[in-house]
Amino acid sequence: MKKRVLFVTQRDFETEVKQYLTQKGYARRKQLIEDLMKKHKNELGYSLKSINRKLDNLKKQGMIIRLEYSDFGKLGIEDTDKNASYLTLKNISKITEHMDKILERLDSEESIKQKMALKEIARYEQTYVLTPKQLDLVVSQFDKNIDVGTIDNELADKLLLLLDRYILKKGIEPTNKTKTIDLLVKLLEKYPVPVSTHVNLRTHIIYLLGHYGHKAVIDRFMEDARILKDLSSIENVYNTEYTANLIEEHREELYKLEEELAIEGKENASQFVSNIRTDALINLGLHENPYTKGEKEVDFK
Repeated sequence: MKKRVLFVTQRDFETEVKQYLTQKGYARRKQLIEDLMKKHKNELGYSLKSINRKLDNLKKQGMIIRLEYSDFGKLGIEDTDKNASYLTLKNISKITEHMDKILERLDSEESIKQKMALKEIARYEQTYVLTPKQLDLVVSQFDKNIDVGTIDNELADKLLLLLDRYILKKGIEPTNKTKTIDLLVKLLEKYPVPVSTHVNLRTHIIYLLGHYGHKAVIDRFMEDARILKDLSSIENVYNTEYTANLIEEHREELYKLEEELAIEGKENASQFVSNIRTDALINLGLHENPYTKGEKEVDFK
């Protein structure tokens, strides 16, 4: 039986590079080449020599351009190698100018303008990716909103959806981690309990703070266990990969809470804490899945 040989055309290559750079915004040439070679191992047209030749052709055609070192800082590229080669799509530079103007709208005191700006950013998400520096600007503007009390539920929801998509889904984070965490903590203080009209608003905050390993998640979890009536509706908020490490790291504190609630006769609340702690171990690969026939083990009968 003959081995099937795959061959890539220039158009196929162009489409793949365009999709890659659209998703990431920009990429170091070396990393782009490594990713392509890894994805297309043993395929014709994806040798180091072939990829370099095809990339040079795309540059000559004007589809991609090499970023200048002077652009690194503006884009949030932390690379001190002045000779490093970073590539981006040529048409993205024009969209960047538009996005810079849109981001200025976030500084408006009118919430409608801010919401429209976030909507426009979302519109171009499949074509243009915000840079870490631009995300810093988003965080900074909304931090001001929180401080002066001009952020409403809808605006907060749109902001958190954007941060969730970039930080958790795309892996693109603001460069100012401290300010980002401060904003999230302020938002959790503003929304300590679930918001009925925006069910994922608080969830995004907890996921993001969990990603950053912030203790506020544990404090909120413990308070939820003590005061919320419908705990089953928020299990999905805490039984995730984003919160697993935090939950397990605070095992002693949470065990005492689980015990305390059981002694007080609050069996549902105690079981809620137990379930979340077990889920954390499952997410970390430290415990077999206790589900049997779709039901979770119950400590109290």
